[in-house]
Amino acid sequence: MKFDRYFRLANLLTFSRLLLTLPFILFFRFNLMAHASVCFGLAALTDHFDGKIARKQGITQFGSFLDSFVDKVLVGAALICLYLFQHDKLDEGVGLIPLWMVIVILGREFVITCFRLVCVAKSGAVISANRWGKYKTTSQLVVIFIGLVLLIFLNESDYVVQEHGPIYFLMYLPLILTVLSGLEILYGNRKAFSV
Repeated sequence: MKFDRYFRLANLLTFSRLLLTLPFILFFRFNLMAHASVCFGLAALTDHFDGKIARKQGITQFGSFLDSFVDKVLVGAALICLYLFQHDKLDEGVGLIPLWMVIVILGREFVITCFRLVCVAKSGAVISANRWGKYKTTSQLVVIFIGLVLLIFLNESDYVVQEHGPIYFLMYLPLILTVLSGLEILYGNRKAFSV
């Protein structure tokens, strides 16, 4: 077994994104939004650069799987943090984004991941990310980062820290792209549903 293909630069960058997720969660939890933003921003940059490097060196199935998995972990952690955000200006049990948004976005990821696994088990066909999936991931990372920056500079603002503030409305872009990209994958691979 050739281990060098697992320790390529692109995969190491992807793994560093996973390592940045824990400090991001801790900084967010202790309301150190500048630190959380830096961690999340660095993680988002690794997503950009690992893709460029992988395309130059050659994309591997392991690298594609790792990249997709780590994206889901990072975005899922950030969404849960935004949902669980507590502030004295918010009612108890209310976050910056509602639970249903978290469920829809993470639910889509779960359904598509299961669908991909079924396709691999059934026919050996690997469904790779399409342009809608790339738009979806980019929008998620950018909107979450913008939300974190807003929390740095406007944390005490009634306008930002409220149940239906700017972060809530910004999240509609990745939410819509997430649903559309999931539907596109299911429709584009609808033959997999036939027995």
